[in-house]
Amino acid sequence: MSSSNAPKPANLAPPQSRPGHSRSGSATSVKSASEHFAESVRPSVSARESQAELPAPARHMAGPTRPPNTPRQPSSDNFRSGLAGPVTDEYHADTLIPGTAVTEILAGYTGKSFKVHTDLLKSRSPYFADLFSVSIPTGPASALSFPDLDEFAFALFVRWLYGADLRGPNDFHSMQHYMCLYVLATRFQIERLRNDVMDQVRAYYRRANMTAAPYRLEYVYEGTPGPNHMRRFLISTAAYRYLCEREPKLSDSMRGVVAKGGDLAIDFAEALACLHQNELVDVRKGLDCAFHDHVETPACKARVPEPYE
Repeated sequence: MSSSNAPKPANLAPPQSRPGHSRSGSATSVKSASEHFAESVRPSVSARESQAELPAPARHMAGPTRPPNTPRQPSSDNFRSGLAGPVTDEYHADTLIPGTAVTEILAGYTGKSFKVHTDLLKSRSPYFADLFSVSIPTGPASALSFPDLDEFAFALFVRWLYGADLRGPNDFHSMQHYMCLYVLATRFQIERLRNDVMDQVRAYYRRANMTAAPYRLEYVYEGTPGPNHMRRFLISTAAYRYLCEREPKLSDSMRGVVAKGGDLAIDFAEALACLHQNELVDVRKGLDCAFHDHVETPACKARVPEPYE
């Protein structure tokens, strides 16, 4: 084949940069080349996957489109998509989903929609196992609604269900989501998730040298039945703060919380007495298993705590 028959590459340079051509002729060639370029380009895997990073509209949440035989890409921070976080090599899932039935769950006051495999909910949560033993909701109007549960905490729950590891809180706002996640795990009777959240919360308080604020105490005491490990941990950190301050005096907010009485006030008084007798043991340090439940989960392996613990 002669070189004269070879197709010439399209010249998409601006008209003014091509000497020897009129402006009208240049414009025509640019238009022709652009049309040829548009016809030759087909949606690629990378283009579609880059679009998958954006939150999907509600009507697409049941089955997002994807090029065949292409791996799912991680979307670790997209909590608002309403879709379960994909399981990649980074997250080794131990979950088997025998059935294909999907349950729609609406979370938060906005009614954020999440689609979760029904068998997965039943296998991980006694709450849902009991709920679905009576009947499994079907149809567009049969979604389960939990308006009092934080939608971001529910997104964390869904990702955890599908095998992702919890990264833990790293600031004020994410801490609230993890507190909500503990409340959710308590309501849904998921012991393993409660233990995981407990580890993450203790690690953050230890790392940031923080203690529980009164509003955190109120939230957990109002959202969970007692006694439980999160209550014990948070109230102990609050008592530790007041015993270690140079001028121990209750803040106005803490005074108001204690004045309401109830379990919170009783536990606070007991935590003060316990810390005084135990020479101010810092509950933020020590083995994680001290704040675990092991009724349904295997006991933690015995180990010697690190110096920083």
